[in-house]
Amino acid sequence: MKKLLTYYKITIDLNQKNKALNLILQNNLTFKSTEILSKSFEITISKSQVIDYRELFEKNNISARFEEIKGLLTPVLLLKKRAGLMIGAIFLIIVLLFSSKVVWKIEIEGNSCISDDEIMKELEAAGLTLGSYVPKIDYDSLHNKILLNSKNLSWVSVNIVGNVAMVKVKENSTEKINKESAYTNVVAKYDGYIDSIIINAGNKVVKIGDVVKKGDILISGIIDSQAQGVRYEHASGVINAYVNKEITVKIPLNSTKKIYTGNVYINKEYKLYNFPIKFLTKYNNYEGFYDTIEKKELLCLMGVSNLPLEVTTTTYYEYRLIDVNYTVSQAANLAKIELSERQNACLANAQLISKKVIESYDENFYYITCELYCLENIAEEKEIYLE
Repeated sequence: MKKLLTYYKITIDLNQKNKALNLILQNNLTFKSTEILSKSFEITISKSQVIDYRELFEKNNISARFEEIKGLLTPVLLLKKRAGLMIGAIFLIIVLLFSSKVVWKIEIEGNSCISDDEIMKELEAAGLTLGSYVPKIDYDSLHNKILLNSKNLSWVSVNIVGNVAMVKVKENSTEKINKESAYTNVVAKYDGYIDSIIINAGNKVVKIGDVVKKGDILISGIIDSQAQGVRYEHASGVINAYVNKEITVKIPLNSTKKIYTGNVYINKEYKLYNFPIKFLTKYNNYEGFYDTIEKKELLCLMGVSNLPLEVTTTTYYEYRLIDVNYTVSQAANLAKIELSERQNACLANAQLISKKVIESYDENFYYITCELYCLENIAEEKEIYLE
């Protein structure tokens, strides 16, 4: 019901929550719901209560932000005064209920690394969108266009069930090899000087003392013998090598910093088959700097699900930029903190042998260059693809 009606959301600091609730109870005010966030407390009230809440909070020095949330019923009620729009709305409902030959919804399965939004863009580029006319869809052509244009998909299948396009995909494999049944080579993850070799399976290609480059094969999964011919294995093992790693940290002496003001604004855009419904949409252009979060969802209207009526909610978080100036000493401390964090990550699976640190600065930046010499397992499994 909340999506249909206009209501207000009040946001106050979390440390004023108890005071605000006590005042609300003492003055017999009601609310629809409350929510505790990480740094704030939110109260949802009806539109008729706004004046009472404003007066109560102002009188008792409670800082509060009132935000109006418009529901679907607001523009619908306005239609009563405009006959043309009322007729248009009735026609819209008829189209929604009886357009059985068009795609109302697109569902995607099989993706784990690629987002739904990325796949939706590829589908749209190939000609499949909300509102596509089902009898006109050429499935073979659609599949070929998607695969030719996509670098991330190796297979795709589109089937129409009712008004829903069921899209199944397979991604190009970039995941770590974890199946013992897969055929693999072991290759060098970094350049290095080999110190020790442990072979679990496969054919050793290198020896202790060899210098190898990143990507060189260390253990082969292809076994060629006179007795059995060529066979394939899941090569694995541990190849410890001495490697050089370099970390460079650069801290600006003069920069800008983002500070959030706490002001939040919301815009909603309604679309039917990807066409904007302007009389339902109220869009404001906000001046200043904002981070935005966009959320899309299909609406359920009059009990009918899977309608091609989409609402895009864009939330704007206001921030301002302030100038930040560091002294050389302050920049050096920040650089050392960042270096320590990156060094710990770099040596998580390695043994440090030695390191060399060089510090310098100019009128714009403070620099730290750190050269690490360490002992690390450089073995990395790569799958062998067979025709």
